[in-house]
Amino acid sequence: MSSGLASAIRPSLRDRDRQLSGSPHTPPFRHISSVHSSPGSGLFRSEEDPIIIELDPRYLCVGFQGESGPQCCLRFTPETNRRVGDFRSYLPGFKRRREDVKAKCSEYELWRADIRDVDLGLLEDILERAIREAYNKYLLVDAGSTRLILVLPSLMPLPVLDTVLTLLFGKWKYPSITLLPAPAMTVISAGMRSGLVVDIGWEETVVTAVYEYREVHVRRSTRAMRLLVCKVADFLESVRREQDESIRDALRLDFEFVEEFILRAGVCHALVPTEEEELARKTSSIELGTPEVKSEEEEDIPTTLQIDWPADNSSRPVSILRSALHNICLETLLGSKDNEYPDDHEQPIHLLVYNSLLSVSSDVRSICMSRIVFSGKQASSIRGLSQQVLRSANDLMNQHGWTAVRGKNFNSMRRGLVEMAQGRATPADARYHTALPTAGVPGEEQLLRQKTKPTVTTTFRQVESLGPWAAASLISSFKVRSLVEIDRERFFAHGLAGAHRDIDHSTVLPRTTTKAGEKVNWTLAGWG
Repeated sequence: MSSGLASAIRPSLRDRDRQLSGSPHTPPFRHISSVHSSPGSGLFRSEEDPIIIELDPRYLCVGFQGESGPQCCLRFTPETNRRVGDFRSYLPGFKRRREDVKAKCSEYELWRADIRDVDLGLLEDILERAIREAYNKYLLVDAGSTRLILVLPSLMPLPVLDTVLTLLFGKWKYPSITLLPAPAMTVISAGMRSGLVVDIGWEETVVTAVYEYREVHVRRSTRAMRLLVCKVADFLESVRREQDESIRDALRLDFEFVEEFILRAGVCHALVPTEEEELARKTSSIELGTPEVKSEEEEDIPTTLQIDWPADNSSRPVSILRSALHNICLETLLGSKDNEYPDDHEQPIHLLVYNSLLSVSSDVRSICMSRIVFSGKQASSIRGLSQQVLRSANDLMNQHGWTAVRGKNFNSMRRGLVEMAQGRATPADARYHTALPTAGVPGEEQLLRQKTKPTVTTTFRQVESLGPWAAASLISSFKVRSLVEIDRERFFAHGLAGAHRDIDHSTVLPRTTTKAGEKVNWTLAGWG
């Protein structure tokens, strides 16, 4: 085969200098686009590309910039944090001890809001092992040679943040670390500039109003996944006690089983009722004096949930009422109707959303109402939860409006004010027969058309998001500078005060020299 025919068949193998030899050969340079290359291929990746780490109390996600998802998500569990060579759980005669699920929750989290009982040294060791595992098993690149982008929750204890930064700068040679807030990244990954982020996390549910990439209002509540795990564990314990004595002691009840049960039950709508189940429940409570006739849709709805409960050597089938699971989930996350005045730290999620929108200004509220984003890895598996929260928040808005005033006589006074305002209004004949202004001034027709447009009513609407990690990957690929960027040398010199803040990147600052020992103003922005 001649060289001309070979070059016609395989034109992609020609060199850039078009130096063709007489025989087929492998080119010395092969260019592979990062778009069509396999994800995570560190061989064809630039050494200057930063590494993106998303840190949460329950998991750690690590990956490269420019990709749609992380390479790995590592969870913090006792199994991953066991000693080297401890294989007791894999022995044939190993039997799990009965454990308190509430006390076991602390072993599945890296830190919590109350850090009085948190061992920061143990936190540093666990995080170091997780990062080394991510580099050695998944990333397969040199650690600490590039810039690091760290996606963190906007509410994080300063001692924990100090420990994390000290570990990253001390164990690896990162030149700088960029901090990005998770709520703003969640809004960006949804393709928006503003929105209301409802993060149903592990320990707390955080509702953050983001306006033009800035966090303008934050509210928190303890009604989150940890409380749901404890409530479901108590319910499963009562179900286990109702079983036969021959199999009662063999049924295993630990943290992993409860969390897996919530995951599986949430996917099949066993925790939050569907609209058909909610409608059937409301209609069944109404006594009309007629014989109850079930429709075909109501007959298709199962009343029990059949699960395979793991035992010592096998599994046992156990039936659980779906209505009991519905009541537990709704009372835990959305609160009961009897609790009319909850504490500030125990507000239901729908009330938290309503109060957050009520606290911001009217222009921010009108934008955030139709841009509500739900996040949270554990809560994303509970189908129908976000729709239930929005329906409950919409009912609050229809009942009270956008006013914080409550009382028995408030509704009657409001109706009186509305009637008084209608009585003082312009009569209908005079209102509709007013002469329109002439269009002699340029641009007056456009202003007139804008005034005659019907007003758009804002409603509650949910927007899907790709998550904070994807937004951080997108921002880093665009070379956008963050508000908080920590330099290695300045962090070792000043500690947490080494994070600097650039107010405006478009303006060119004058060249000034800093004298030795001169104090430079640094800040941690929202984390400080």
